[in-house]
Amino acid sequence: PSMIKVSKDPALSNFSTFNALEVVTTSNPPKRTKLSRNLVALLSYGGVPDEFFLDILLNTLEESKTIFNNKRSALKAALNYGDMDDQNAAQMILVGIPLDEPHLKDHLSILLKTEKIDLKAGRLPVTESYYLMGTVDPTGELKEDEVCVILESGQISGDVLVYRNPGLHFGDIHVLKATYVKALEDYVGNSKYAVFFPQKGPRSLGDEIAGGDFDGDMYFISRNPELLEHFKPGEPWVSLTPPSKSNSAKIPSKLSAEELEEELFDMFLKTRFHASNVIGMAADSWLTLMDRFLTLGDERVEEKAEMKKKMLRLIDIYYDALDA
Repeated sequence: PSMIKVSKDPALSNFSTFNALEVVTTSNPPKRTKLSRNLVALLSYGGVPDEFFLDILLNTLEESKTIFNNKRSALKAALNYGDMDDQNAAQMILVGIPLDEPHLKDHLSILLKTEKIDLKAGRLPVTESYYLMGTVDPTGELKEDEVCVILESGQISGDVLVYRNPGLHFGDIHVLKATYVKALEDYVGNSKYAVFFPQKGPRSLGDEIAGGDFDGDMYFISRNPELLEHFKPGEPWVSLTPPSKSNSAKIPSKLSAEELEEELFDMFLKTRFHASNVIGMAADSWLTLMDRFLTLGDERVEEKAEMKKKMLRLIDIYYDALDA
């Protein structure tokens, strides 16, 4: 069952809660990890050279040229985009069907077109990187600058980059230390594919990374040596606009079951069908300014400072719209 009845935690006696726990999703093995347009811009701002991204782009394009006559390249593409056709193309290649077979060739053409669209959109494949579900360290042992990352082979150690889409702020990419936590094994057992954040610190690390939290958010984790070598993190995001004070929100625990259902449906309908272009406009404007900012020389100090102010304002608008 996806929902089970649970007992109330005695340690949380001061909080009102419900007696049901619904499992919405679980952590899964990470697929081929790709950068995004925003992430490329932030990495570039942090010191990663343009050659890093250009090499990925050119190597991927070069490999795609051989997809119709090289079994290895064809299988790689089929596996990378296997979700599109339920691994049909990959299975056909593995059983020995020739690459020039019309049906298989048609499949490969679609995969190749999709890959080129991804590259055009800045979705560059990057090695030694993963998208993992984030949650809080239940042991309380992790320090402020530490995380615990669990992959297929278990917990890893060493520096990692941590980011959350769709972050736009210059400080949304953190450099943290992946740390082995023995006591965590008692909680997770043989579970895999997750990143645990510390309880300690004046502010939640999740909130510092694009205003994230731990209710199922996926975090970009990278131990790519080139990224770690060149990237220099910035200060975390802090909103420049004071939070609006509103007392109109209703407290769920004080509503009856019928009133709560009505409120939830009303909220869903407003969110689903209320037209809003604020998020897209703010993101597009930020990217336009960021592109210009990254091409300006160091001698254009005043212009860059003015552009950065505008970008910071756009970031606040963007994050406010996301939370609306």
